[in-house]
Amino acid sequence: MAMLSQYFTATTISLILGAIGTTAKDDHYLALNKDTVHWGYFSKLEKPIITIDSGDSITVEMATHHACDDWDKMIKGDAGMESIYEWDEGGANEPFRGATGGGDGVHILTGPIYVNDAEPGDILKVEILDLKARTNPDGKSFGSNAAAWWGFQARTNKVNGDPFYAGSFTNSPGMNDEVVTIYEIIDEAGGSYAIPSYQFEWPIITDPQGNVRDYIAYPGTCVPHDIHANTIPSSDVADAGWTKATPIKYYDSPFQAKIPVNYHIGCMGLPPASHDAVDSIPPMPTGGNLDNKRIGVGTTMYYPVEVAGALLSMGDAHTAQGDSELDGTGIETSITGRFKISVIKAAVFNEWQKALDFPLGETKDSFIVHGFTETDYLATFADNPGDIFGASSIDKAMKNAYTQTRKFLMKAYGVTEIEANSLITQAVDFAMTQLVDGNWGVHSVIPKAVFEAGLKESKSGKTAKRM
Repeated sequence: MAMLSQYFTATTISLILGAIGTTAKDDHYLALNKDTVHWGYFSKLEKPIITIDSGDSITVEMATHHACDDWDKMIKGDAGMESIYEWDEGGANEPFRGATGGGDGVHILTGPIYVNDAEPGDILKVEILDLKARTNPDGKSFGSNAAAWWGFQARTNKVNGDPFYAGSFTNSPGMNDEVVTIYEIIDEAGGSYAIPSYQFEWPIITDPQGNVRDYIAYPGTCVPHDIHANTIPSSDVADAGWTKATPIKYYDSPFQAKIPVNYHIGCMGLPPASHDAVDSIPPMPTGGNLDNKRIGVGTTMYYPVEVAGALLSMGDAHTAQGDSELDGTGIETSITGRFKISVIKAAVFNEWQKALDFPLGETKDSFIVHGFTETDYLATFADNPGDIFGASSIDKAMKNAYTQTRKFLMKAYGVTEIEANSLITQAVDFAMTQLVDGNWGVHSVIPKAVFEAGLKESKSGKTAKRM
């Protein structure tokens, strides 16, 4: 028990011990701490944390990379979270952040999970069985939304006509419009909702090593809060060496909207074979940072496998998010999920599986096709993948989403190209997935009922083959 308590909360220990005593060998548990996560990248070189067999179930704890927007509400007293976020004058517990280690990737990813018998050319099938918010020692759950410099609102003027300022990032030192909203997750009248708790303007922060940042510039930055409204923050963050230039401006009575909880996973996928390590932000054919609110309980994801064992990692979970993720983030929340993970071998692929070169989602009612500015930005910008951040286009994302949807329908249902075009127009919905992740995304939602009702004999006398 002493070894478990080094990293895990009492609740987590109870879950682990319960799993040991009551579940089968194929039901695994992957708790989070500094040794079970990697920060801001996918890598084929990353050492697996756990190995499972195809068809096994696994429970995975995921940490939000925005937890230190409020240490007291989302980290304090949680040993696993503290082990990840600890950062004082002696340095950070988890210092390597991003594909280069310089903060060029942001997401805290639990894993990788090595899946036996997964080989390049196969498909990894990930069924999402359950998602629950992580609670703090007071039994409460919180999340954070950052209206930040990478959000779409930063690309247009404010209501008063002024541009959106983000400190030195926009060459406007001392001027910053970035605002963080802390949400509390509540249960009420049989439903679960996210309610704005308070907001604050992003301050000029100096980290324990003396680096000054006047905008949201580095993953895992901790905010040294002031007393505000009825909140008296602990001194933990300040004691670790974090300081700010001036008192923080708070908005303690935000509009009390009730946002229905829709837990989903923003960043889940596999490393590519083409590069040793890649930034976790732009989505790619093997998945990653899709930020699609439909990747929640009841959804199955299909990821093309490019490396042995697949090496599945996941994180960036959200309590809620609208299509587009407009201001930069969803309600970023630490969440624990349960999954069933299976390998589909290339030798038994059906027609659409043979053509799969993007991360596909499936629910009981629909297929979810993902398109990006570049279907494979790592091929387009092989020598400098970061160039995708200056090349994002929603028009190109729509074009790719359309062509992927057309291809999928022709392979899955045996329709012709001219049939696909008409049917897509009448029955398939397209929406912006995200406008903030470098490789912008558009997705389509294909209603199964429409096409399953239309399965028919082709002119050659063969029945269209699907699943």
